[in-house]
Amino acid sequence: MMKSLFVLILLALCSVLPLRAEEEPRLTVIELFTSQGCSSCPPADALLKTMRDRPGVLTLSWAVDYWDRLGWRDTFGAPYNSMRQTAYNKRLGRGGVFTPQIILDGQVSCVGSKPEQVKNALEKARMLDRMAVSPALTSDNAGLHLALPGTALDDTVAVRVVWYLGDATVEIMSGENNGRTLHYTNIVRGTDILEDWDGSAQTLDIDSTDALASGADHIAILLQRGYGHGPIIGAASLKLTPAT
Repeated sequence: MMKSLFVLILLALCSVLPLRAEEEPRLTVIELFTSQGCSSCPPADALLKTMRDRPGVLTLSWAVDYWDRLGWRDTFGAPYNSMRQTAYNKRLGRGGVFTPQIILDGQVSCVGSKPEQVKNALEKARMLDRMAVSPALTSDNAGLHLALPGTALDDTVAVRVVWYLGDATVEIMSGENNGRTLHYTNIVRGTDILEDWDGSAQTLDIDSTDALASGADHIAILLQRGYGHGPIIGAASLKLTPAT
């Protein structure tokens, strides 16, 4: 009797454990397109801050430059950030760009200042059927290293490096947010394509010299289809250690 009961318990555990493993959240990339010159953006910036420490999430803040004309030049704004947002919206079939906009995993868009929309978009992104690859970032005395696992791909995937600053506070002196002191998190300071990956197992060495000089203190890797603006199939991040 006891033996039969033990077998039943063991079978029950075997049936439950895989389900629990599947319920673990996979890393979802949340990209906010924002601007210091946009009066609608501070709530989205604050929302992003609350999300960055959640398990299974990588948040990035891309400051666009097209609102500089309103009277305040965004201190983190860059033309490429605006180009990235435009490329996303073109691929998603949208007619134009707006702030604050959140793109999740390169596939789902929502208004970044509306918590309920962001929550629903996050759930939708996590339900999408897509390949999941786990790149590994490590650092040692020789520098930064990225390990890419051998993976069967039906097309090439861009290996994008993103350098970002964890926290910054900015006093806005003119424009729509004139007089406000605003906090920003995970601010992109630079990005580049390391290579077009064919799925072969390999390790890449990454030079962080320029990134540290720009003020970045973190690195992220995005494995992304669509010439670097499509669905994201893998991501990793790491805090940088300044050279001593």
